[in-house]
Amino acid sequence: MGLDAWLALGATAGALVAMAAAGVAADRALSIALAALLLGDVVEPSRALSGFSNTGVATVALLFLVAAGVRRSGALEPALRVILVDTRNVRLAQLRLMFPVGALSGFLNNTPVVAMLLPDLRRWGSSRGIAPSLLLIPLSYATILGGMCTLIGTSTNLLVDGLMHDHGLGHFQLFTIARLGVPAAIAGMLVMILLATVLLPRRDERGLPLADPREFTAELVVEAGGPLVGKRLRDVSAPGLRSFAPVEIQRDGGVIAAPRSGERLAAGDVLVFAAPSAAILAMHRLAGLAAADARRAGDGRGPAGALVEAVIGPRCPLIGESVGDGSFRRHYGAAVIAVARDGRRVAAAGLGAWEIEVGDTVLLEADEEFAARHRYGTDLILVTAHDAPAVHARWHAPFSLAVLAAMAAAAALGLVSMFVAALGATVALLGARVISWHDAAREIDGRVMLAIVAAIGLGAALEDTGAAHAIAAGLVSLGGDSPWLTLGLVYAATAITTELVTNNAAAVLMVPIALSAAIGLHVSPIPFVAVVMIAASASFITPIGYQTNLMVYGPGGYRFLDFVRAGTPVSLAVAAVTIALAPYVFPF
Repeated sequence: MGLDAWLALGATAGALVAMAAAGVAADRALSIALAALLLGDVVEPSRALSGFSNTGVATVALLFLVAAGVRRSGALEPALRVILVDTRNVRLAQLRLMFPVGALSGFLNNTPVVAMLLPDLRRWGSSRGIAPSLLLIPLSYATILGGMCTLIGTSTNLLVDGLMHDHGLGHFQLFTIARLGVPAAIAGMLVMILLATVLLPRRDERGLPLADPREFTAELVVEAGGPLVGKRLRDVSAPGLRSFAPVEIQRDGGVIAAPRSGERLAAGDVLVFAAPSAAILAMHRLAGLAAADARRAGDGRGPAGALVEAVIGPRCPLIGESVGDGSFRRHYGAAVIAVARDGRRVAAAGLGAWEIEVGDTVLLEADEEFAARHRYGTDLILVTAHDAPAVHARWHAPFSLAVLAAMAAAAALGLVSMFVAALGATVALLGARVISWHDAAREIDGRVMLAIVAAIGLGAALEDTGAAHAIAAGLVSLGGDSPWLTLGLVYAATAITTELVTNNAAAVLMVPIALSAAIGLHVSPIPFVAVVMIAASASFITPIGYQTNLMVYGPGGYRFLDFVRAGTPVSLAVAAVTIALAPYVFPF
């Protein structure tokens, strides 16, 4: 390999290591790597930015909006009546859960499916004595397995299809990959269901990290005639106190949840704080504050405002921000009482400096309308059971389902391309006001799109510099010129990469390598591309490779090793079926 190839390989490897080992966000790591190659004149700007003109990328953006319309219309709610049957049998519950959810995920983005089902599924399981930990990993795995089965089931398939077209290989139809994806998905689901009671932990609600929010709270009362009466919250300070920010103020029988910094204190206000012990001691020393009475002591309740448990979703704009800088309160009008990650609660002393990441479970103090505002969001996924009223017209649900069916039918019959079908569906949903323009602007995840575009640019650099060809030659050499064995090596390389980083990045980076391997063996590239599609989505062994795994991580009370134990047999089953069938479904 020449110098440019080594530089391209080094930049890509550096991005992957930064994501896997240091937890750097995919959009940041991949963009920095691509920028370095551009500045070093290793890749042409037109090639580095080719992702912006890729039809697969554009289709992914449109399908974000289609999924948002279906979700906001309430069309997924009837699915709960099918899935949540009255049973206490764990295997039956998992069976009735995984297959319908897998079918849904073949046509909808996985994230909203999990976001909609997660709170109700956890409540349903608890009411029947089934621990959330026995249901939530199966929920995530079902969406991943179902997404493998159609072209629109996951953004990964669309991106690989777009790269196929860029290389002159045409497009897959909607159900082309189903011939390989459906057998692999069925195998994965059956392994999960049959071995679930052995592979999954049993952790009930009492063992979850945010089960007892009261230990994070302290109550102080504003003394009448004291120096704090009439003062704004932001003007109160004391030595050793970083900020004076109560999570609620109890005043005249009412509650001001997550009060703004400009709120003025009144005599008799009871201030409820979520703070480390040092800050509480500092507040006790403030003139004009006294310990509140114990009228609620021992009743086991939390603060009087609404307590909401939520998961930080992949589209939260505050990812990377500190809990203590006030950004969460300003953006959502809610105060963070507690945070959990990796199944463990963050110590109170470290709460203020904690940086928010996807998959964190947060306990919030919010107003009573908070649940209704965020019922259909994917920036915050509500975990606590709530009865927020529907905010959509009744006809929106059947209309959005009809639009989804028309989009799928038009693409499946080859009447229009997948991009045109998705564009038509988006226009219909916007025109009928199922989703507003304001919502549309928020639903397209800019960070995900940037990561995809940057990954395509890095893939182009690997291809143009010859690095992809060199890696492929190494795989062919290891495979002993056997297309079947090389196919297995391509699958393994893709599956390992997707467990360490993200499915989209793994797929985009492996496509040039897979194509080069097929060319080196003088065989059809289609089975290699199909294997990359499946392997890139087959992220079961770690919680970081796929966003739905992160979404269920905290609410299920899981540990990292829980995914290793549960995901390894599923991953092996999917790999075995895929590698065995691919050459028959898509001949060399």
